[in-house]
Amino acid sequence: MLKKITASSMLVATLVLSSGCAVKTGNENLGTMEKSELDTKIVKGKSTKQDIKALLGDPDRTDFDNNSLEKWTYAHTRKDLKLVSYVPVANWFVAGTNDTTKSLVIVFEENGVVKNFITSDAKGETKGGLFQ
Repeated sequence: MLKKITASSMLVATLVLSSGCAVKTGNENLGTMEKSELDTKIVKGKSTKQDIKALLGDPDRTDFDNNSLEKWTYAHTRKDLKLVSYVPVANWFVAGTNDTTKSLVIVFEENGVVKNFITSDAKGETKGGLFQ
C-alpha cells in the first residue's frame, strides 16, 4: 500500500512540475492564434490598420520597408522549463528552456490597407548550467 501511495505521489508531483513554469513574453493575442486563424482574419487589400489593432492591439515595433511603406511587427515567445531543470543538483550542470516564438510582419499600403503579411513559427532552446 505504501508503494502505491509513493508511486502516486511521485506521478502527481511530476505532472505538476512539468505542467507549469512557462514564461510568456510579447503579444499574448498573437500567442493564442494559429496561423490558419490569422490567414482568415487578415485579408490582403481589405484589412485596415484599425482592423489589425482591434485584432492584436498595438504593434511591438513599427518601421518602414525599402519602398517607404509602413511595416508593423508582432511577436510572442513562450519558454517552458526543461524537465532536468527540476532535478536537484543536476540542474546546476544542465538546465534550460524549450522556446517557441511566433512572429507576424504586416506591410501596409499608403492608404492604411494591408498590402502583404507573413507569419512564422520558430522552435529553439535556451541552455543554462555549468556545462552549457
